Amino acid sequence: MNVRGFYIGTAVLACLVATFVCDSIGQSAEINQPSLPVKVGGKWGYINRLGRIIIKPKFVVAAKFSEGLALVRDDCMCFYFIDQTGKPISTERFRFADDFSEGLAMVQGENSDDKIGFIDKTGKFVIPPRFDRYKGKILWSFKDGLAVVTLNDKFGYINKQGNFIIAPQFDSAAPFSEGLAVVSKNGKYGFIDTAGKIVIDYRYETAFSFREGFASFSLDRQKFGLIDKNGKVVLEPKFDWLSGFSEGLASVNLGMAWRGHQKSGGKWGFIDKSGSIVIPVKFDTANFFSEGFAPVRMDGNWGFIGKNGEMTIAAQFDWAEPFENGISKVTIREKTGYINKSGRYIWKPSE
Repeated sequence: MNVRGFYIGTAVLACLVATFVCDSIGQSAEINQPSLPVKVGGKWGYINRLGRIIIKPKFVVAAKFSEGLALVRDDCMCFYFIDQTGKPISTERFRFADDFSEGLAMVQGENSDDKIGFIDKTGKFVIPPRFDRYKGKILWSFKDGLAVVTLNDKFGYINKQGNFIIAPQFDSAAPFSEGLAVVSKNGKYGFIDTAGKIVIDYRYETAFSFREGFASFSLDRQKFGLIDKNGKVVLEPKFDWLSGFSEGLASVNLGMAWRGHQKSGGKWGFIDKSGSIVIPVKFDTANFFSEGFAPVRMDGNWGFIGKNGEMTIAAQFDWAEPFENGISKVTIREKTGYINKSGRYIWKPSE
């Protein structure tokens, strides 16, 4: 090798080594971030994705981390946020709060009559508390720059400055998804765009958010089908329940019936976007696909199937959540654990 070639080769090698080291450091930092709450000795703390305790168990309640912060409660009986070292981000305490989303979190003060506002990651109010107090209704975090709030018991949408982009006028409202949001008035559901214009008229007894280009709907709360973003029916209502699509598949139910104020029973399977059943309707319950796996329940236990419908992790849990970053939360006899995609525990169910 000539001298010039030697220096070029050395420079390339140095770049490769530097890239490898940087990637390794980044991956190591990500792996060692606390993200999963666990209970030890009656208190909640946090482990990383390798199952090592990162934040000592000391909380009465602990939620998972979102955007680098987690909602916890200790013996003070009020909620607050901690960073990845376990340190509170401020001295503020709340009766009710939601996870951070797009840099902001919805909170309510310590008293039940306090209004709802939004804080930033320093704990500072950036949208002052002025929206209806928490009454057990589902409220939402920011998504696509807008958040659902209620004022005088009507739902509307605000931007991150706290200004109403769509005035409070709906009886119910969901977050925007794929540019549209499902809202209701006078018992009927329709869809609006981000300007608040009704683009699919109020005609449904039930409707759900768009997922992968389609939304589930029902005209009688008995049978469910699919519409596209123009409101065109692409699958006539024929299922007793139909969820949204995830990774190209949607769970459906046949045999579910109204029992009192809710529907239950029947069996679950999965359809593709043509409406064809591609995974047989045979499960007691089925959740959505995530990272190639879907939690399903058979004979009282939860396990996981792949997209071919075959069991990949045997049904053995009392509850199992969809995979997120390669980890699933599972429960056995009210004890929480975490598994990886091989079905191996990174944290065995405890307390």
